[in-house]
Amino acid sequence: MTNKELIKIYFIRHGEAKASWEKDPDPGLSNKGKNQSELLVNEILYDLPSNIDIISSPLLRARETALPLQNKLGAQVEISNTYTEIPSPGILLSDRKEWLRKIFNAKVSELEEPQINWRKNIITSLQLIKKDTIVFSHFMVINSVVGWINDSNKVVSFHPDNCSITKIESRENKFIITKLGKDFVTTVQ
Repeated sequence: MTNKELIKIYFIRHGEAKASWEKDPDPGLSNKGKNQSELLVNEILYDLPSNIDIISSPLLRARETALPLQNKLGAQVEISNTYTEIPSPGILLSDRKEWLRKIFNAKVSELEEPQINWRKNIITSLQLIKKDTIVFSHFMVINSVVGWINDSNKVVSFHPDNCSITKIESRENKFIITKLGKDFVTTVQ
């Protein structure tokens, strides 16, 4: 594929987790989340190109969300640490909620080095995608991509719902968002 060809990239947020971020560092899907990932297969199949790569965050909730589509397509899923959740080194599990609340209202320029490097790695990886790809990932990853494409300094630009699909197109390394995933109003309680 040449870089003049249109590349479609689908960012899918994982299904509902069975535990919150400050209670379990790597929860799997709740029953509702498993149902969401099954329904996702029917929603996305009609729109997929025939030859597509699938990438997933290594976190269990993302891998479990990818599983029904992986099974339906008989495809392999590449596990990539690049698309994992925003790093919170040194933050106790019990303090994550408060830390995340501050991040929600921050500007990219206010992030610390681990989060800045994480974001840069996501953007660099996105620029290296050269064929149609699905990425199963997380709220903050998708916000990093959307914010970068829209040239926004906000860390959180929108609130992608569980199993929502954000569609991006790339041609000659120029990226556009063709469809934001379903947005929902969220609060970090």
